[in-house]
Amino acid sequence: MRKFIHNLQQILPQVHNSHFPALIFGLALLGFYFYGDISLSAMTGFHTMFFVINIISAGILIYFNQRKPIFYLLNITLSYILINNFKSLYSLDYLSSPAYINLCFFIPINLCICYFCPDKKLLSRHSVYWLLLLLAEYTLGEKLTHLSISLAVSLPTDTINLTSSSMLLFSLCTLACFVRMVHTGSIMDSSLFYTGLNIFAGFYYSSSPTALTIFFTAAAITLLYCVCKDIYYHTYTDDGTKLASRNAYLKQSSKFPLKYSLGIICIDNYEHLKQVFGNRSIRQLTRMISMRIQEVETEALLYRYSEDEFVIIFKNEDKKEGYERLEKIRRGIASAEFMLGSRKKGLKLTVSCCISEKKRSDDNSLEVLRRTQKALQKAYQFTQNVTSKA
Repeated sequence: MRKFIHNLQQILPQVHNSHFPALIFGLALLGFYFYGDISLSAMTGFHTMFFVINIISAGILIYFNQRKPIFYLLNITLSYILINNFKSLYSLDYLSSPAYINLCFFIPINLCICYFCPDKKLLSRHSVYWLLLLLAEYTLGEKLTHLSISLAVSLPTDTINLTSSSMLLFSLCTLACFVRMVHTGSIMDSSLFYTGLNIFAGFYYSSSPTALTIFFTAAAITLLYCVCKDIYYHTYTDDGTKLASRNAYLKQSSKFPLKYSLGIICIDNYEHLKQVFGNRSIRQLTRMISMRIQEVETEALLYRYSEDEFVIIFKNEDKKEGYERLEKIRRGIASAEFMLGSRKKGLKLTVSCCISEKKRSDDNSLEVLRRTQKALQKAYQFTQNVTSKA
């Protein structure tokens, strides 16, 4: 039963992350099919909304120094501007122009590359390389257009707005992103998948001004949602263990009940383990310890407070009851073997724990936490792998 609950907890966040992006895509699709052409004023409103949302997204991304979404945003904005520019230059003949055909060739490749590239800091030399590559690509596209050369191959099965090769590229990109989204289930991967789906639909129906504006605006809204939710998630969630982070504890501590016990679980010899196994392995070990804690204790609130410390909250329980549950966690970890990488023999790890309860004299949970930390540090002077009371 516990295994089923644990698996369900892993699946539900993945489904939840796709709710809003899927809704936006569905509304854009229904709006286009049911309403057809919209008024000029409404189209102008969507057009303005597209650029305003993108400016907001760019400002947030630059402030929080995130690279992956901003290159996605750059490709979306350039695509929208260029398609409208081609329509202005070539009228309906833009569909057969080398400029549009080359754009349809480059964009799915760019979106796929941006989707799978690691999300690192924006302000770095690697970002400059990415930007130069993007500029070189558009320079090449412009040069090929002047030479009337189209990279895409036209076949009898071409659609109205996309050549067969462009359709294939968009389809392969969408499929690859879908597989990645299902595998990771992350907020960013889910949102960027639906952003790409909106872009695909925008290109597929690009001959319709309504479709182009609606789908690209839907892509911009989805991307803004992705940016905001991803930043919020990483602010209050520990990346290594997927547990609530220190920020989440500080935010939620004011909502704790009047009666509760606060426990600290500290990984013994953490710095020594870090020196022996390295940063990557210690992150794996920490994640395995957190999973072991969750297997033993399924009801209490658990936070990753620092590198080697977890804070656990037992609601409506006194120190004695919390002590028994904390001791069960300590014994569960001490009795387990942790398999690391290709090692054939499991590692034996231990944790030291300390428990305290909220007193009437305590103004907030931070006082309870400081008292528990002091008691744990005192116990550490004599022994490890033990549960104590503050």
